[in-house]
Amino acid sequence: MKSIKSLSPPSQLLIRQADQIRCEALLVVNPPDHEWRTELPVAGGWHLHAGWFHPWQELGEAHQFGTAPPQQQFDAALVWLPKEKKLTDYMLQQLAALLPKDAPIWLVGDNRSGIKSIAKQIEGAFSPAQKVANGNHSTLLVTTLVAPLEHCELDQFQHVFSVPANAGNAAEEMTAPLQVASLPGVFAHPGIDAGSTMLLQHLPRFKPGSVLDFACGNGVLGASLQRQQPGLQLTYLDVSAMALAACAKTLELNGLNGELIAADHLRADLPKYNYIVSHPPFHTGQATDYSIGQQFLRNAREHLAVNGELWLVANRFLPWPELIEASFGHCERIAQDTKFAVYRAVHKVQRAVKKGRRR
Repeated sequence: MKSIKSLSPPSQLLIRQADQIRCEALLVVNPPDHEWRTELPVAGGWHLHAGWFHPWQELGEAHQFGTAPPQQQFDAALVWLPKEKKLTDYMLQQLAALLPKDAPIWLVGDNRSGIKSIAKQIEGAFSPAQKVANGNHSTLLVTTLVAPLEHCELDQFQHVFSVPANAGNAAEEMTAPLQVASLPGVFAHPGIDAGSTMLLQHLPRFKPGSVLDFACGNGVLGASLQRQQPGLQLTYLDVSAMALAACAKTLELNGLNGELIAADHLRADLPKYNYIVSHPPFHTGQATDYSIGQQFLRNAREHLAVNGELWLVANRFLPWPELIEASFGHCERIAQDTKFAVYRAVHKVQRAVKKGRRR
């Protein structure tokens, strides 16, 4: 294993307490790293983050990326708590429908993730959580499944809301409100964030072509565009299994279709698009993380056709205009308020400058 310092703080605490994890077939839930996996009796994994899932794929069907855990026998689970309490509720209910009675469930998380107040969330199906250890600004707890559930359905946690037909330029010709699905763990759940609302108000009517909705979340941006202009071919990309499931439901509710891709970056094998729209993230869990947005903006031009357009919204304090200008040679600020700004850039062909002697 690599140096323990290379792991996330909760995983560092976990490794130091590995002898406390006693079981035969352990299900790991949403681990952000993998180098420690030979230290514990890992029999399978439920992964909700496409980037974190990548190094586990080689281990086969016992490890799954999606909104539900693999349906096989486990006698215990180890959960890295997300920052969203409603997502924690959903994950625990899924485990209550999977694990046998009296199965131990260890919970580990950054102290900012809500783990200190998890006792208030655990009721009914679980015994009171007991602290095992703390350190590395993290806490490790254990609880026991005392009342297993017969099933846990994703639809029970789904929230559907409407985006009015006059929500912005991209939606102005809708004959009915856009129906948008949201799930726990999806950005801005259970509604639409102010940044995406602002971007929708300033998106123009695109010409027929291909559109990538990067970090699509519940799919509101791409679905609004597709409702306005059926000639657009939409691709939706997000790192979150919950977001992609919500996006798929949004498309279903509105009779739309599109390609869904699970990824945390613009992969090299992606094609060139006529348009890219986005509200790029700058957090991974609780931590501020500029890497996804930085990589996206460095590579966006390569995935745009000539004269293709990038449209995005971002918090004004983020250094995205400088990165856009470095990549595209320009950055147009379309609109701004006290918190957000909408930016546009076009992939223009740069003519080579001929070198020669002056006459």
